[in-house]
Amino acid sequence: MSGIDEDFTRVPRTGRRSRATLSPEMQRKRWIVVGTDFSEAAEGALRHAVSLASESGANVACVHAFEDPPSIALLPDPTPNLRSELADAVARSGADRQGVHVELLVRRGAPWEKLLNVAADLGADLIVVGAKGQRGAVHGLFLGSVTTRLAATSPRCVLVVPASRARGPLQTSPEPRA
Repeated sequence: MSGIDEDFTRVPRTGRRSRATLSPEMQRKRWIVVGTDFSEAAEGALRHAVSLASESGANVACVHAFEDPPSIALLPDPTPNLRSELADAVARSGADRQGVHVELLVRRGAPWEKLLNVAADLGADLIVVGAKGQRGAVHGLFLGSVTTRLAATSPRCVLVVPASRARGPLQTSPEPRA
């Protein structure tokens, strides 16, 4: 057989190409973007994103976005301290133990908008956020303002981790009930 015929015979006849038939150079790296405001709900979302990445072989981009108060222009840049807090949160998530690569990103601007921007830049498959962050907890809303805005405007899948799942260890499959 010639080279073309050999390549053609490896394509499944189902009409769709399976991932296994693509060469490693043609497979793109998968990304999961997770937003954090360092709240308990965000910690749960990060643990969930790391678990999903571990199972799927994806990378995680952990993003903290902040808005400057309008009247305070002369404060020192908070980025180094925020990156340190991100690194601590990622260490607590168990990413290293699970072999998940995590990029730490600090962005200045509206959190929902920056999460969308990072997801678009990376071609992310999924955005993971907690149901309520620091702002949502104050207002007593079912979903926080960032989560609501993100879910309403994102062209990508958004996974909202409920507050009840943010506490305690992550279970990837439910335990049988007695």
